[in-house]
Amino acid sequence: MPRSPGPSPSASHAPSDPLAAVRDRVLLHVKGTASAPLDRVSVESAGVVFSGKNAQDKAKEFVTEKGPGCPVVLDPSAYEDFHATPEEPFTLERQLRVDTRRTGVGATLEHLASNPVDLVLSPTRYLRCDDAGGRALDEAVRQINEAGVWGVVFSVPVDARWLTDRREHLVASLRRARAPKALILGDRGNPVGSGARARALREVLRACPETALLRTDLAALDAMAHGAAFASIGDTASVRHAVPPGKQGGGPGSKSSPDVIMPALMGYFHGSTLAERLRDSRRCDCLPCVEWGEARDNGEVGRPLTDFQDTSDTGGAHAHNMALWSRWWRELRSEHSYDDMRARWRGMCQRAHLEYEWHNRAISPRQDTFRASDALRYWAGAGDEGSPSSAAR
Repeated sequence: MPRSPGPSPSASHAPSDPLAAVRDRVLLHVKGTASAPLDRVSVESAGVVFSGKNAQDKAKEFVTEKGPGCPVVLDPSAYEDFHATPEEPFTLERQLRVDTRRTGVGATLEHLASNPVDLVLSPTRYLRCDDAGGRALDEAVRQINEAGVWGVVFSVPVDARWLTDRREHLVASLRRARAPKALILGDRGNPVGSGARARALREVLRACPETALLRTDLAALDAMAHGAAFASIGDTASVRHAVPPGKQGGGPGSKSSPDVIMPALMGYFHGSTLAERLRDSRRCDCLPCVEWGEARDNGEVGRPLTDFQDTSDTGGAHAHNMALWSRWWRELRSEHSYDDMRARWRGMCQRAHLEYEWHNRAISPRQDTFRASDALRYWAGAGDEGSPSSAAR
């Protein structure tokens, strides 16, 4: 079935579609909101996922200020604090503020669904990649099927090793779940940084069409091209993956400069890295960067990619990042078939992969300063063999 290029991809779906508000959208996933570009979220093609301990209050505040029309999803983020067990796969509300005849997970889901949002994620705890985690997932599926609460998406926060080590179990569980479902991948680093995991993730989504991929990076675009109902991209590194409870996330590099997408390379880099290693101050022409240049009236269009160097630039960096991936998603969803969308995505990744060599030779003062991720290499390759076409969606 070809994708309609119209302004609202969810408009063609019947009201009975539980995912109508978010279908075919890539949402912004936030935790802290101080530097999140919430005022720039597109009502037509995006939305917001609020996560963390104050997610309910932040979601309500956003709905009040933004008004109706912009999809909002509430993520209770139970996976941040607890590991799932067969006895407790979910974190349940202890004091309910709404009347309900349900008990257990059903009561908690009804309470969450009473918020003024379009969808809520189930409060599923973090699923280890071991036998106990497998039994916990089985029990979570059983309980979510039994509860059957409208407006709830079954959150499946798994250790990323599930993709390669327990993929068959994961696929079987996703297929058994009758509610809409969303994968959230956990790792101390990038959970989809390797080619093997990028390939395995694509296989899971092909086998379980309509599964969302949340709290990720540009893997969201690959997911959307290969069967995901919707996706979300984090505005900060900590919201582009889940971290196992009790562990520290993040990698090496300066924490004082924000992560910035370099458009030509389709990758995130520390702003301080770009400032140090780029020979020229090439400018970005995304809307937030153009507005930045116009506000300074310096006669040049856009903002230099070398300009995002400290914490005061974080808000601008997040607006720049969202503008880029939003643009790329608009381009992809303008295609008239899923095969065309996948071909365009592969072409985008191929061009970015080639740009790494060019930048290393012509711009960077050091050889091989910029390295393409294994995931980008996979996306740029012939990874679509044997994929089901539009029938998978």
